[in-house]
Amino acid sequence: MIKKHRSMPIIINKLQSLLKRAPLYYGKHEEIQNALKKHISGYRGEQSLDYFYRYLPQNNLIFLHGIRILYEDYYFQIDTLIITSYFILIIESKNIAGHLYFESPYDPMIRTLNDQREAFDNPVEQVKRQSFHLMATLNNLISSSIPIESLVVITNPKTITEFSPTYNEARLKVIKSSGLVSKFAELSNKHRKEILQPKDSKRIVKYLIKNHTTEDPDVCSKFQIQPNHLLSGVFCPRCEIEVLLRRKRTWYCTVCKQNYNKAHEAALVDYALLISPSISNKSCKQFLSLTSTSQSYHLLHSLNLPFTGNRKSRIYHLDELVKKITSKEDMLP
Repeated sequence: MIKKHRSMPIIINKLQSLLKRAPLYYGKHEEIQNALKKHISGYRGEQSLDYFYRYLPQNNLIFLHGIRILYEDYYFQIDTLIITSYFILIIESKNIAGHLYFESPYDPMIRTLNDQREAFDNPVEQVKRQSFHLMATLNNLISSSIPIESLVVITNPKTITEFSPTYNEARLKVIKSSGLVSKFAELSNKHRKEILQPKDSKRIVKYLIKNHTTEDPDVCSKFQIQPNHLLSGVFCPRCEIEVLLRRKRTWYCTVCKQNYNKAHEAALVDYALLISPSISNKSCKQFLSLTSTSQSYHLLHSLNLPFTGNRKSRIYHLDELVKKITSKEDMLP
């Protein structure tokens, strides 16, 4: 039973918008593109595990995807949490290509790809930290002590994993996607004592969903780009970077010679993701490169957006428009 479904991380949409709007003179496009590829790869790796989840005993399992909880002053995030009556399983997915080497708990994971070596945060230690934070959280919720297991699942089928002879913990915790079903059966045989009652599971699920906080990073700040330097205008949905002309209540592309009635919606989503989730007539005029606030007023009014204030000081809230546009996973490259 899935109690919290997986959703595409908002940072993917934000990086896509930033890639379009970042001025070339900042020299950040390659860095933004690499970050975008990394996040898309990670998300697709998580999605690929759904195929293997279907072979687990569905009747007695509760799935929570993408939980992010504040513990003391820091957030901990779990790709997938599986709750059973006997134990809880944390799954951290890694869609990383190449050859992965695990030396020890004190060393990073080393990835070798195309004769290039790169150090990554050790995911075995990462899931141990997640287990610690989750256990501390649950201690305040339920009286029973439920075992917490954790796995690092390498979702790229071509990736090779190697472990030093003394690092047995990594050898036990790091598996490929195809080994998930067998590993889950092994954990089920290990934990045979029923600990969680239905009311306990319900309390845990309710707490984690209620206290989940979606990560919403400021990508302009991350890449040191001033928001007021972002490229303005409405871009052609076909040419992608060509700025459209506003004429006769539509948007016209001088390159592909097409009209696009709703092209401004994507531009407003860029504004919401990169600058602010609310916008005034004046800011709309400037960001869409319109000739008057009257044009911006009619465009915003036509979208039936929620707003606050009177006409002169009206602020339109873009959250619903963002939700409508960013929920489309076919936007992924």
